[in-house]
Amino acid sequence: MTTLERNRKLVAFVHLTLDGYVNGPNGELEWANVEPEVAADVDERLKAVGTAVYGREVYGMMAGYWPMVQDNPDSTDHDRAHMAWVHDIPKVVISRSLEKADWNNTTVIREDVAAQVRALKAQRGGDLMVFGSPRLVHVLAGLGLVDEYMIYVNPVVLGGGTPLFEEGQAQTLTLTESKAFGTGVVMLRYAVTPDSN
Repeated sequence: MTTLERNRKLVAFVHLTLDGYVNGPNGELEWANVEPEVAADVDERLKAVGTAVYGREVYGMMAGYWPMVQDNPDSTDHDRAHMAWVHDIPKVVISRSLEKADWNNTTVIREDVAAQVRALKAQRGGDLMVFGSPRLVHVLAGLGLVDEYMIYVNPVVLGGGTPLFEEGQAQTLTLTESKAFGTGVVMLRYAVTPDSN
């Protein structure tokens, strides 16, 4: 069954430390490995994505960075290719506090999150992918809306930060894929067992 023949999945995409954090105590992300080997793997997986989903903070970072890439003389060809992808793809920001989003092809969901995300999942097309946004992932997992986790585990220990999984929120996961990289990063893909949250 192709992505055009089934309802869309919602996939949480994260870089993760060995001690389970998506970012550091002050939002640090510079530890996440984006070397060519890992970046190429991510690029291949983005081909299955139909909609990018963000929380307010990650959306602000993305909207503040990617539109500037084209005019930055230090930008690589890879940067410019990803900029074109993220500019064109439909984007959804889930936030109670964000009133509007001016970045190309962006919709804001402020209320009735469960109903609106279920409606998006019921559409045909590529999957919905949440990028980073751990607090949003906590909310979506609590609503039973996360279907998969795509986790790039980095050989880094931060000792604190924002965890991927919220305390007290139980889920049963099934490993569907794993891949190791020469950099020491390991990609783990897990499917969420329905009704396990």
